[in-house]
Amino acid sequence: MPGMKKVIIAILLQFILVSSAFALTVNDLAPLFSLRDVEEKFFYLGDLVGATKKESNNGVILSFFASWCVPCRNELPLFNSLVNELKDKGITIVIVGFKEDFNSIESLLAELKVDKPVVLSDQNGKVGEKYGVRFLPTTFFIGSDGRVKDVIFGEVKDEKEVREKAGKLFK
Repeated sequence: MPGMKKVIIAILLQFILVSSAFALTVNDLAPLFSLRDVEEKFFYLGDLVGATKKESNNGVILSFFASWCVPCRNELPLFNSLVNELKDKGITIVIVGFKEDFNSIESLLAELKVDKPVVLSDQNGKVGEKYGVRFLPTTFFIGSDGRVKDVIFGEVKDEKEVREKAGKLFK
């Protein structure tokens, strides 16, 4: 049995390394997308970042989450608390329900009292696939040039970490 444990651990490590190899990394161009928000209006990432941006913006914090994900539930109120502060600096926080419909998303956000970020539904998971999302939560920091400036795989645990990484959006 001890040999079997080593084989299982090796397989799991290989899966993690292979899975993370497909996620976007620093300096990659963030794929542009459009998704509907909770008001059924289309949100276009290209309006905020990249060559086609229409708004004066310093970047976007894009976080993928799901209602069943405990670390996601832990970090959503943190993002909510930073929306106004970062908006004043030209940074938009966008949270995306990965493979979730708006009923599940709205229930979760009401329970957590999260009401400030831009909320989108990636019900079929296509946008998450473009970003290489393999586990949740995953958060991308996208500069005004449309490039990924940083990525957090897993739960964001404190405001300081978000502020530090958001600072990279100004460079």
